Amino acid sequence: MKKSVVSFIAVLLLICFLGVTAVTGVYIPGGWTMPFRNAETTQSDSADTQTDAASDSTDTSAETTTSSADAAESADTTAASSLKAIIPSILDNENGIRLGLDLVGGSRIVYEAEIPDGYNQANLADDMNSVQKVIRQRLTDKGFTEATVALSGENRVTVEIPQITNPEEAVQTLGTTAQLTFIDADGKEWLTGSDIKKATYGYGRPTGNEVTDVHYVQVQFTSEGQKKFTEATGNIAARTDGTNIMAIVMDNQVISSPSVSSQIDSDSCVISGSFTRDSAAELADLINAGQIPFSLKQVELRSVGPQLGADAMRTSLIAGLIGIALVMLFMLIVYRIPGLVASIALCFYMVIEALIFSLVRVNLSLPGIAGIILSIGMAVDANVIIFERVKEELKNGKTVKSAIDSGFKRAFTAILDSNITTLIACAVLFFLGTGTIVGFATTLGIGVIVSMFTALTVTHFLLNRMVDFRVRNPKAYGLRDREAGKQRFAILKNFKIFGGISALLVVTGLVALILLPFGKNLFNLSIDFAGGTEMEFNMHTVVTQDIQTEVSDLFKDATGVDASSVTSSGDGNEDVLIRSTSITSEQRAAVIDKMLSQYSLADTDILNNNDVSASVGSDLQRSAVVCAVLAIVLMMLYITFRFELTSGMAAVCCLIHDLLIMLSVYVWLQIPLDSNFIAAALTILGYSINASIIVFDRVRENLRTARREDFASVAERSVWQTMGRTINTTLTTLFTIGMVFILGVPSLKQFTLPLIVGILAGGWSSVLLSCSLWNVFRKKFRKKRI
Repeated sequence: MKKSVVSFIAVLLLICFLGVTAVTGVYIPGGWTMPFRNAETTQSDSADTQTDAASDSTDTSAETTTSSADAAESADTTAASSLKAIIPSILDNENGIRLGLDLVGGSRIVYEAEIPDGYNQANLADDMNSVQKVIRQRLTDKGFTEATVALSGENRVTVEIPQITNPEEAVQTLGTTAQLTFIDADGKEWLTGSDIKKATYGYGRPTGNEVTDVHYVQVQFTSEGQKKFTEATGNIAARTDGTNIMAIVMDNQVISSPSVSSQIDSDSCVISGSFTRDSAAELADLINAGQIPFSLKQVELRSVGPQLGADAMRTSLIAGLIGIALVMLFMLIVYRIPGLVASIALCFYMVIEALIFSLVRVNLSLPGIAGIILSIGMAVDANVIIFERVKEELKNGKTVKSAIDSGFKRAFTAILDSNITTLIACAVLFFLGTGTIVGFATTLGIGVIVSMFTALTVTHFLLNRMVDFRVRNPKAYGLRDREAGKQRFAILKNFKIFGGISALLVVTGLVALILLPFGKNLFNLSIDFAGGTEMEFNMHTVVTQDIQTEVSDLFKDATGVDASSVTSSGDGNEDVLIRSTSITSEQRAAVIDKMLSQYSLADTDILNNNDVSASVGSDLQRSAVVCAVLAIVLMMLYITFRFELTSGMAAVCCLIHDLLIMLSVYVWLQIPLDSNFIAAALTILGYSINASIIVFDRVRENLRTARREDFASVAERSVWQTMGRTINTTLTTLFTIGMVFILGVPSLKQFTLPLIVGILAGGWSSVLLSCSLWNVFRKKFRKKRI
């Protein structure tokens, strides 16, 4: 008993300790230090060293230009008086969690293409799309998955990088985007960036002639680039005057000068030499950034405010805390002692997750928040599954101690299978996705892993301590007396009714999808997908949340449509930036007239009035679709392996059903379809499959002990046995999302409403459709049991 009390208190103290660590962080020298009180002495890790790859070679090592002694001495002096983050605080945006543009704003850079003489203007649109793709990938590689890249007019590209409020730092982070050329010692240009497919960093022995593993860059050429490279290396290698050098030049600066000793007829080449990991990776980035036939000139540089408004972060945090409090209260009421244990375990889960988020520097924006909400729901779900199994064991007459051990054992496979299917989706989205998709996959994947750990270890440990405390009344563990012989309606026998209702709900979304390739659009596409208009005005005063609201109302009065976003921008946040779907010249004139009149502005205060392309470009849309399809296929394969093919088919049908219902809601309510739709769809993808797996796991378990009972009867019983889990998990997930919907800013409401509908659809399909579909497919494709 004494040991149990000590261990229980130790767990509580550990949670408190980790919670304090998450808030304060660990910094050296100086020990425990609040980062926001020492902002002036905190430096980023990236400032410690500088590297230069200007003198690397293909066949032989060359001298390497390093940082000067003075710079090194200065860096050492600075480091001696600064703080280094060992465990960054969740409040430390420099070293820890990165916040997205929608929450904190950032910096805005506008580049303009410098078209060379003789350039074929017919290629401009395609080349500008390449610019958009290259810059987005460059930012993703640097960890800025929440950055946005949009084309403006015919030859401009607008880049917005979150959290970096110093525009000059943003330019340094993005790096150069000038034209890349390969020239010989006489200055003759042989290749350009357009002749290169891709440059990648590697570590090993690429040519086989190396004595040890080296850092290197591999460059892959296009078919035309290969021909030019073969000719160039042959010409340069034949030189006898010692000038057999091929210089790689960007922005009139030589970034690498490999020597060429023989002609190379290959679709790729390796650049090796005195590289470090960072310098090789940087060279690969620079080469990739130069894959366009013209250079880009910076024409605008300014800061921008949060797209969701100044209050979005605060209201989201308050709503989330209230939602979590409601979840804990619900668990206490429904499960009593296990509910208390679940609340403690949830606190442990949240502090561990916060620490990991800070350590890996996750990108937190609306998609990332969606991943957190879903992972919290899955953390509670794991506890609900366990507690429901414990109650079942108590009903069968087992002691509390035996029921807890047996409940965990029986719940393990359901928790494992449901979480692995979600992790499969996360892995696909993380490794193949780009932009906000990666942020969503990161937060969800980390959350799922941590939730499994806390449910199977912390919850189990604490429940056993409760038994040691002699809390052994079954009613204290949620067991209630139920009426005997209670009638239940038949689910599988009424499949046609439930299926008919679902068909009516999904038909709108299905029709909308079918019509899209034919140019018929039923959705309310936002500027993110359809492009639109940007207007910017100098307000000569700090643009507050109230001013943003006023301008938003003014815009709607003048045009009849809602602005996609109204944010502050510029030095001192004295400019207001309006984004909307495309409007006519008359509507633009009406907006300008109202702005000039209401705020006493002059024509010179009109800073921007341009058309912009979709920030969610075709590459990002294609990436999302490919990732979703691949994730669904892999999840189906896993379900087939763990259960059978017909169950995998049923699970995928339920998943598509839930996504189509959410799409129908977008059409019915004309909710703007923006970049956050991708996160909403992926959230439903992870949630829905999880709910179906829980039911299927119970069917599989019951089939093992069934004798002469047919599949339909076993499935019917299984659905009712898991009904409590489905209802309770759906409610707890809705508590968190519902509070964000109730208390959040308008943009958050547009994001959370489809999520709420999708989660309700997931509960509907897992209870009323999943086993019925499995039964139908089973009858059609096979007869025998698992």
